[in-house]
Amino acid sequence: MEKRNNLFNIKPGDTLSFGVIKAATGVQFSVYLPYEKECKLKFYYIGRKEPACVIPLTEEFKRGGVYFVTITGINNKDKDGRSLIQILSQDFEYMYEADGREFIDPYAQIIHGKPPWGKTGSNSRQKFVRGGICHQEFDWEDDCQIGRNFNETILYQLHVRGYTKHKSSGVKHKGTYKGLVEKLNYIKELGINAVLLMPCYEFNEIQEEYRIYNGRPVLLDGTKESSEENVSRYIKLNYWGYGAEDTYYFSPKTAYASDKNNPVSEFKSFVKSFHKEGIEVIMDIYFLPGTNLYLMADCLRNWVLNYHIDGFRINNEVMPSVALVSDPVLSGVKILASYWDSQLLKNPGIKHKGKFLAEYNDGFMNDARRFLKSDEAMAASFAGRFKRNIPGCSVINFITHANGFTLMDLVSYDVKHNESNGEKNKDGTDYNYSWNCGIEGKSRKQAVSGLRIRQIRNAFLMFLCSQGTPMILAGDEFGNTQLGNNNPYCHDDIVTWLDWRHGKREKEILEYVKKLILFRKEHPVLWQKEGLPASDNKGYGLPGISIHGTQAWRADYSNYNRMLGILLNGDYAEDAQGETDDIIYFIFNMYWESKTFDLPSLPNGRKWYVAITTYDDMFYEIPVKKNSWKKRKRSVRIKKDGMDLQRKTVVPPRSIVVFIGR
Repeated sequence: MEKRNNLFNIKPGDTLSFGVIKAATGVQFSVYLPYEKECKLKFYYIGRKEPACVIPLTEEFKRGGVYFVTITGINNKDKDGRSLIQILSQDFEYMYEADGREFIDPYAQIIHGKPPWGKTGSNSRQKFVRGGICHQEFDWEDDCQIGRNFNETILYQLHVRGYTKHKSSGVKHKGTYKGLVEKLNYIKELGINAVLLMPCYEFNEIQEEYRIYNGRPVLLDGTKESSEENVSRYIKLNYWGYGAEDTYYFSPKTAYASDKNNPVSEFKSFVKSFHKEGIEVIMDIYFLPGTNLYLMADCLRNWVLNYHIDGFRINNEVMPSVALVSDPVLSGVKILASYWDSQLLKNPGIKHKGKFLAEYNDGFMNDARRFLKSDEAMAASFAGRFKRNIPGCSVINFITHANGFTLMDLVSYDVKHNESNGEKNKDGTDYNYSWNCGIEGKSRKQAVSGLRIRQIRNAFLMFLCSQGTPMILAGDEFGNTQLGNNNPYCHDDIVTWLDWRHGKREKEILEYVKKLILFRKEHPVLWQKEGLPASDNKGYGLPGISIHGTQAWRADYSNYNRMLGILLNGDYAEDAQGETDDIIYFIFNMYWESKTFDLPSLPNGRKWYVAITTYDDMFYEIPVKKNSWKKRKRSVRIKKDGMDLQRKTVVPPRSIVVFIGR
């Protein structure tokens, strides 16, 4: 039965899901409060101190542990031709109260009254932080999730604010969703087809607030006013957003919007723009321990249904894997998690089809870093990571990600330098598997800087040519540095903002990465859905994949060995037109001296051609017909006089050579 109060006509609701939704008879508000005794739904005119309406949540509104209230109409208000949902969205905000404690709806689609980024709002003009009502129409046109398989994906991890906040970014709307759209052409030209966004839902970036009183820090607890003499304020940020307090998982972060009054539409426009260019948008969502399971599932569904998000990276130690892979909505989007239970994925109730699940952990990173810096006994481990293509899910391969060194810092620092974090350099991992190439930090010595750039080229080739899905940390493609900080979670400054001022060195790295991404896309044998066979089960003359040492067909996994050869037979891979790929042979010489390698014999009269050499940053054009190829620019010689390139080759120290058999 419908009831009236001074402002709204209301009645009990009965429709899932939670939060604020359009119902058949009006607008429904629902909240999970199973044990609280005295509960209320409170409406405020936006920015007003006192509520305009308080609705007691009595037993007639309760179903199980949930209160459902439907607003069917509004009294004593000129509607100006607006609908009920328009009035609620444009004029009101709301809060719940339970046993005297007022709180924001955890399902709120938008948060009103948040202070500007990095501000506490502790002044006389402070706005009230409350839940907003957001149901404006958005024209998606014909947009939909892209649904690209992981094996065809090249992932790019970035921070929405830090990507364009630096004055050198060249965008108008710095540090925002619109700023990302302004960089869209750059991302596309780089060759990226999926971005992984660090947390961009609403979270409280203020981690700690101090007063500095007579030179000593005092936690802000209300005992001293900031106006006192000799008192200054210090705020420590959670710039990344992981594990932050006051997190609202259903709402785009307002501080990342250029239009602070309309973050929802701006975020949707950003997704729509990226989709038009064939670029998927994947969100990194870190659920706090203890988060309600139903809320977590509803959160992910919300981003898929309302924002057309293509996938998520999830901390599955909090959200169980079975909840991810058995959900009807989530079964068609990409899910990145630290691990997957292979037996679970065989369950007949699991509906994930294709390789939309991916393993995201540090396994490839740690082994590749150690092989890169010539640690002993790493040839076997790296070979296993390079060829790894497990059934049931994909593998995300990276050498750097947001939590750790950038690639430039990985080859420039032996140890972390986190002093500026204010934790006496005790934060961040001590196990970086990095090598500074002879000098700690910045160096003008050409031998050192040249070796560092070569190591960067080696690193990119290691993961961009691996069988898994490669992921680039934004900025690595042009040598971005965090000055040796491997845990810059609290920095909202030049440490974490990408510097887009590119000199000769940065431009050379960028061009190399573009060419390498193009090389990967041109060779389907590098991105197979299923693992390549270790035997020649189709009689093509060579196995699908094989491991070699300095001697062909003899892998050397001894402790002292730093050399490796990996052959991929392109006859086991076809492109979209059904044409088979080339045979590709990777020679990794991570030793500090030149080494001679055998080249495996090729079947069917094919010949070996040098395609890539990281020692001198060379990409070669491979002939369509015999002896018709030309190299793009002058190169140092790879072979010694008197050696037949079809049988042996000399590979310079700490470098990789890629051969094409055609």
